[in-house]
Amino acid sequence: MTSTPVALNGTALSLDFTNGSVATYGTDAQKINGTKRLLWTGNAVRDGLLKYTGTTNDRDPILTRVGGTVPTATANGYWPEDHTLDGVVKYTGISNDRDPILVNVGGTIPTATRTEQLP
Repeated sequence: MTSTPVALNGTALSLDFTNGSVATYGTDAQKINGTKRLLWTGNAVRDGLLKYTGTTNDRDPILTRVGGTVPTATANGYWPEDHTLDGVVKYTGISNDRDPILVNVGGTIPTATRTEQLP
């Protein structure tokens, strides 16, 4: 979301959010990876708060999606719990969907949270 409204008309408009040339709404609204700006990933609960631990955390829905009892199981499809966007929901292993949540809340303090940047 841009930081200020953008007027639309009948002409196509292209905005590149990846290079920092377009100001975005909020504080720390984008994750920086090298020279690219990205969206934050991990909010499986859709409550406006990224949480790795505690009640209504975003980690537990991943385990539920893969069946709830075998953490090495996977679920194919682009589900809300597929934070890596690879078409497979994974709770454990390489390229799992749980680790990005921890990284995005700070990586070292699992009780930390990240609030979405919405008006």
